Amino acid sequence: MLTCPTDVIDAPAARVWQLVSDPEALARWTDSKLRHGPSHAPPLQPGDRLVLGAGVGGLFRVQMDVLEADAPARLQLDVQLPFGVVNHETIVIKPLSPSSCRATFN
Repeated sequence: MLTCPTDVIDAPAARVWQLVSDPEALARWTDSKLRHGPSHAPPLQPGDRLVLGAGVGGLFRVQMDVLEADAPARLQLDVQLPFGVVNHETIVIKPLSPSSCRATFN
């Protein structure tokens, strides 16, 4: 399955980058629990691994391996979801103005 949701966001590209590249912020906006993350300060870097708890009570394990991090424009992840589902995710953030950007998840 291939999907490519895109939306214009009323926030600067740097703010959106912060939300997707900071493990704590990523856990908050995905409504999950950060179980394990890199020991260095944000942002995420290639080679980092996050483990999140998702679903009711954070019971489901979601592992994210960072393949590429090109601030503030592109974040590429391999996401291992429950039941053997793997998502090769690329997040592209394109500034449209000083206060808005387009974010594409695919």
